[in-house]
Amino acid sequence: MRSAARRPTFLALLLALAFLVTVATPAQADSPRIVASILPIHSLVAALAGDTHEVELLVPASASPHGYSMRPSEARRLQQADLVVWVGPELEGFLERSLHGIADRATVISLMHDLDLDLLEGRTGGVWEGHHDHGDDGGHGHDDHPHDDHNGHADHAHDHDAHDHDAHGSDNHGHAAHDDGHGHAHGDYDSHLWLSPGVARAIVEQLAERLAELDPEQAATIRDNRDGLLQRIDEMDARIAEQLAPVRDQRFMVFHDAYQYFEQHYGLNAAGSISVDPSRMPGARRLSELRGRLAEGDVACLFTEPQFRPALAETVAEGTGTRLGMLDPIGAELEPGPDAWFLLMQGMADGFTDCMAHNGS
Repeated sequence: MRSAARRPTFLALLLALAFLVTVATPAQADSPRIVASILPIHSLVAALAGDTHEVELLVPASASPHGYSMRPSEARRLQQADLVVWVGPELEGFLERSLHGIADRATVISLMHDLDLDLLEGRTGGVWEGHHDHGDDGGHGHDDHPHDDHNGHADHAHDHDAHDHDAHGSDNHGHAAHDDGHGHAHGDYDSHLWLSPGVARAIVEQLAERLAELDPEQAATIRDNRDGLLQRIDEMDARIAEQLAPVRDQRFMVFHDAYQYFEQHYGLNAAGSISVDPSRMPGARRLSELRGRLAEGDVACLFTEPQFRPALAETVAEGTGTRLGMLDPIGAELEPGPDAWFLLMQGMADGFTDCMAHNGS
């Protein structure tokens, strides 16, 4: 009898829970689904959204967006999105067709094409000259490349030398020539824009207004998040500028030309890159030119990246006295979230100082 008496109470509890789930589900469904393409952009959007919206990351942080190929689960995530934030076809060319397919029902924001940002022109790979005076612009002179017009495009004919494939990460999925029509050609804009705190500020300011328009009920919270985020960016920027000041005159080379925004913002002294687009490896002529530049003895460090195997960089630096360092422009080992962009930027600064501060020249 006791058991029978308790049964209605248990059934009533189940009905009450079912009612709560039914009431809660439409509210959750009404919240716009936001997807960001890569970890640093996801981090800035997540910091802006705060607790108002969940922001999903599309490309795993351990993968390179150059020539990435989406998994079925990632393609479904994209199809269900109400808002997609990406850099643009210059970086995530693999997304272009899929985003065209959802543009009629979802809001798609390309940072490069839909926001008003101070973008830098892309560079070709090889040795960069005319670049050793910092000046007020943090080291302009990138447009004066005596080697690039001769070697940069001509070397593309050699871009698939067999030994170069050792530098590929496993996430490139064989899309070696995908970016031919996009932003890595000479004269196009550099797509690694999140590495400038100044550009990051502009992204935050403009995306805050877009998010507020998308969800007016949360507009005040989003703008409060924006203000706190901008203050945090400024504080981090000042710390990193102080940290990098002692190594500003040290010359360095990079595996992949991803760091121009960081270099110019902090006045660093880049001497060249092995590759512009890591899915298009350089040929023998450029590698010989780079080794000759390192042999001059004034390049403190050559930086590799965790997304790509270091064999090619090791070959270029072998016997030159140039130290090998590591820079991570994407955040391969970082946990996605609102802190990730700040950790990435601090990691970049640490990568430069850890390698170049040990140089005795």
